[in-house]
Amino acid sequence: MRLIRPLGLLSLRSRITIGSTAIAAVVIVLLVLVMRFQVVSVVASATRTLLDADADPYVATLEVDSDPELSPPGNAQLVAVVSPTGEIQLSTMPDRVERALGSLRSTPAGTSLIDVSGSEYRVVVEHPVNGAGRWTVVAARNSQAEAIVVDDLTTTLSITGLAILVAFGIASWVLATAALRPVNRMRREAERLSVAPERAELPVGPAQDELASLATTLNAFLARTRQTTERERQMVSDASHELRTPLAILTTQLDLASLDADDAEALANHIERAKNSVARLSRLANDLLTLSRIEESERRSEDGDQRPLTAWSDLGDEVMAAVDRVRLIASTKDVTVDFDLEPPRSGGDDGPDPQYHLDTGGMAQLVTNIAGNAVAALPRGGGVLVTWRADGDVGELQVTDDGPGVPETFVAVAFDRFTRPDEARKSRPVPDPATGVIPLPGGSGLGLAIVRAVAERAGGTASLRNVRSGGLEVTIRVPAVS
Repeated sequence: MRLIRPLGLLSLRSRITIGSTAIAAVVIVLLVLVMRFQVVSVVASATRTLLDADADPYVATLEVDSDPELSPPGNAQLVAVVSPTGEIQLSTMPDRVERALGSLRSTPAGTSLIDVSGSEYRVVVEHPVNGAGRWTVVAARNSQAEAIVVDDLTTTLSITGLAILVAFGIASWVLATAALRPVNRMRREAERLSVAPERAELPVGPAQDELASLATTLNAFLARTRQTTERERQMVSDASHELRTPLAILTTQLDLASLDADDAEALANHIERAKNSVARLSRLANDLLTLSRIEESERRSEDGDQRPLTAWSDLGDEVMAAVDRVRLIASTKDVTVDFDLEPPRSGGDDGPDPQYHLDTGGMAQLVTNIAGNAVAALPRGGGVLVTWRADGDVGELQVTDDGPGVPETFVAVAFDRFTRPDEARKSRPVPDPATGVIPLPGGSGLGLAIVRAVAERAGGTASLRNVRSGGLEVTIRVPAVS
């Protein structure tokens, strides 16, 4: 743990280099040890072969001749022949080795290592037998030569391994630097986000690797963040603009009320107008809160939260309930509000009821906002028809009225926030001369924006068009969940 903590303070490039070099060092050490073991084994085997070659001629002679004439071996060959009586018949051994021959007579045939006066010898002992008895043939070689060969090779391998390790460390540093270069570019670009967040984007390399995937994911996150920030900034700006006018009007109305405090009728008119301004402010605040909740719910859905599932029939029940609530408002203007439910052909007793990612609260908002806007725009005696049907794999809510419609220039921006036809921007606190009823306060321009937000959260779409025969048609299409 004490070693890991300091490493955590180093750069990623340093940690990659140190880690890979440490692994390479372990591998190289293991390779050197394995190769040394193999060389020791090969050298020992070669020495045994040479010793056998030194002893074989004498063994062959003694096996057929009880009184042989033994010739001395070649240069640098250490051979000794001991008779059955213990007499040394032939020896090229050093004196200290000759003194050990007596003990070798009782040694079993084979190869062994002996230590003589601090020097180690590898010896081969053979016991040929003839008519004279059991002879002993000994061939020896100093093991120092083997050790020198092994040590020299080990030194060479160690130096070579060290050179390879240094080269590997340098290569690891270079490769880590090259591999982390896109990360450095991403870091530099990220620093620019504070200067120009609306234009900055993390670079995506040409390679289809993890860094490219990370950059793509972060760019998508930044795009969503910028979009959300821009939307919130625009909402705050628009809300400030929309609030400023009714607040100014309300302030003026209260000032006028204070000036006309002695005139009961004038004071009552000022108070009524002030109540309409407060109602408009309240409606705007409620609409803003509704939009905020819808967007928050949409963000949670993008993060993996489960969206609600509601059956077609349950949504149909909510359509009827919402229409009843709209009728209470429409009754003050003698406007007729009807509904028509067209159940799916595969529903009911013939098949399962289609389900949609739309809850009953969302359906209530759709019907109330669309039909409520239609009622507010219709003249006395108008009519509104609300239809909820299953069209194949799509649930369709359609609201049609027989009013004057909207300007064609408004159709393209109808679902944008704080947009209204020019006539709707005017608050009308004066009683309708035909009915004597004070109309609803001017809309906030958020009703259709809420409609689109609800539809899109359910995976659907919202559209609006003027009907040729007169009137306006708003259509919401929501896909069924299979």
